[in-house]
Amino acid sequence: MTRSASGTCVQLVVTRPDAGEQGDGGVDPDAGTGGEACTAVPGWTTRVLDEGIDNITTAFVFDAQGVGHYAYSKDERLHVGTTRPGDVPVRVEGVTLPFDMTLALGPGGTRHLLFQQGTQVGYAHDTGGVWQPQLLATGWSAALALDAQGAPYLLIGQPSPQMGYVLGTRSPTGGWDLTPLEALGIKGDRERMVVDAAGHLHVAFVRPQGTNNQVVYASNASGTWSAEPLDWWLPLSSPRYRIALEVDALGQPSVVGSNSQGAWLWTKEASGWKSYGLGAYLSRGPAVVRSARYPNIRHVLLDDADPNADVHGSNSQMVLRSLYDTTVYGATPPLVLETRDGGNAFPGASALHVADQDQAQAGFSYVHYNHLPDGGLETTRGLRYARYCR
Repeated sequence: MTRSASGTCVQLVVTRPDAGEQGDGGVDPDAGTGGEACTAVPGWTTRVLDEGIDNITTAFVFDAQGVGHYAYSKDERLHVGTTRPGDVPVRVEGVTLPFDMTLALGPGGTRHLLFQQGTQVGYAHDTGGVWQPQLLATGWSAALALDAQGAPYLLIGQPSPQMGYVLGTRSPTGGWDLTPLEALGIKGDRERMVVDAAGHLHVAFVRPQGTNNQVVYASNASGTWSAEPLDWWLPLSSPRYRIALEVDALGQPSVVGSNSQGAWLWTKEASGWKSYGLGAYLSRGPAVVRSARYPNIRHVLLDDADPNADVHGSNSQMVLRSLYDTTVYGATPPLVLETRDGGNAFPGASALHVADQDQAQAGFSYVHYNHLPDGGLETTRGLRYARYCR
């Protein structure tokens, strides 16, 4: 038995921060990893996709069929893979030590990747089954999103002295137009971007201000870009507290994340932004998706650990909570997060897919901190896939 963040004792069904910021027991318990039907055994099953990776600013996304696609750096080279049974990650040539990655899937299954390489922002796609990477500009990789036709939009942070954002779009000649977004102000980090059904862009990011970090939302839905700083501040943490952005079919945004008081859902309503508590979760890697069949239902992936768990080694765990509108109506038992050898692990950014039959899948990077007796620090980083069957 263990105690959830809400204080309730639950039965676990478990099988066995950012790089630079401060398991499996040899048996693969997963009955399938590509969106297959669940077996008769309920609960969480999980496996490590790879370990010993270079950083936890990886990318993970699920397609409509529930197959996970991911990109990460290992041995200073870009690797990509899927959760299909039998698939193994492959190395992509021409990209060296990428980080701060965002992955998106086009209508035909084409994968699009935004990444950082040194001080350059890079973009790659695998049209025709062959990866084609290119470096675009000096700056900082922020976010990537596709519209309904598969056209990419790139959010890029500008270097000094501008220190703002530009939006990259395809030009009629096949190149890139980089348009400054002055309304967004000074660049932040942990950016998320969504293109809604009408083609409008929605962006959420975290802007550091001293020892706190303010969440900011911005959009061009009104016809011009405008930014709305929220009265929501995230503390410093290792790994960092990230946010998740979701936009409904009508173009209404919601943001999920944690501060020192717990996890919150912020929604933009007719009267302005409102917040709703999701429980006492200190989530480093939240994710949120909306049900395709029931538009009033959201599913939120949250993790939780003590504020200083990276130092004293206590467990980190993950739970899926379901909401009707803004009210929580259900939750899974927690999944304890581990490295391959059973060490505690803290997630980076995560991705979530929930099928109509209530099969949930999650993919995320993780980091383990090993504090040595001589005061040194070792880190283990990896990628993990998890599935929950009711």
